[in-house]
Amino acid sequence: MSLRTVLRKELLWSRHRVLALLFVLILLPAAFAGASVFFQHVLPKDAPVAVVAGEDVSDSEYDVVAASFRLFSKPIQYDSEAAAMRDLRRESVYAVVSVPPDLDDPEVEQVNMTVTIDGDVTPYREPSQALVSVVAGTMNRQLDKRVVVQREIAGEERKLSSYLLPTFLMIIVLTFAFAYLPYNLAREEAVLDRLRVETSLDTVVAAKLAFFTALLAVPLLVFHGIGVALGYGVNLLAPGAVLAYGLTFLACGAIATAVTFASGFGTTGRLFNVLVLFGFLGFSGLVYPVGFFSPLRREVIRLVPTHYAMLTVRGTALRGLPVTEFATWLAGIALFALAMLVPLKLSLLAYERGT
Repeated sequence: MSLRTVLRKELLWSRHRVLALLFVLILLPAAFAGASVFFQHVLPKDAPVAVVAGEDVSDSEYDVVAASFRLFSKPIQYDSEAAAMRDLRRESVYAVVSVPPDLDDPEVEQVNMTVTIDGDVTPYREPSQALVSVVAGTMNRQLDKRVVVQREIAGEERKLSSYLLPTFLMIIVLTFAFAYLPYNLAREEAVLDRLRVETSLDTVVAAKLAFFTALLAVPLLVFHGIGVALGYGVNLLAPGAVLAYGLTFLACGAIATAVTFASGFGTTGRLFNVLVLFGFLGFSGLVYPVGFFSPLRREVIRLVPTHYAMLTVRGTALRGLPVTEFATWLAGIALFALAMLVPLKLSLLAYERGT
């Protein structure tokens, strides 16, 4: 067989797999190249910071403090320290600053100001030291008095390995949904057709999703056991964490299953699922807090339900917060999972009509 003949054979092969090649050669590279616009800087230059101004604090005093923080963060005014600390635990802000009431008092020679961070948010700990130094220098240059800015760490000061343990498990959950579940469905395509004789396709798919959701207990227990053995102090069996992982898999599993049936169990569907997997991994704020990213990427991440699933896991597994603290977010993730059943149902209907 000549080289020309072999090349003609490859050309004929590619003509029958235009969609798959389109994903691999055009859409996937375009998605990665386009995603570069979301990576504008690395250091958290505009991370939200809560600035608590009590009744004794004047507007001018607040403005001085807020202006000192604007260089490396985005100050947000709070009237209550309790509300600010609640948002700190939920990673809505990354530091809480209490404005001292005597900044404008000429008789006071020194004022003390405290910047509180959450010890569980390990990636922000080092940048917060630089933030405190910059703010202290700025305020001492602006005011005719000595300003002492102290950093206080709330909660346990964790190592990066402890912080990342829940993140790695979330990556496993997403990969399980978008990679292994479609692979399993494709291998059992003939079995699914035979089962349709005895029961409905809806029942078969529902059983498949329920079974794989239950299988998540295995990696969950493995991660929890390793965390206990290494002394991480991370409770991955907290009810909020278990609910967040389970609802995330149901939602993503429904998406992956819908794509698998809509593509007729073809290669195009598997490639599309990988593309969606990369999207969730890149825009869920799994590793770094969302305040580390550029404003554009931050807004995109806050639209992704899996971002709130990750925050719920960290809040309950790392900080031991009650599941009620994240009830609204869990309800939103549950609604997202229910919504994903709609395209799944439509894909099943289309598949049944096509076969």
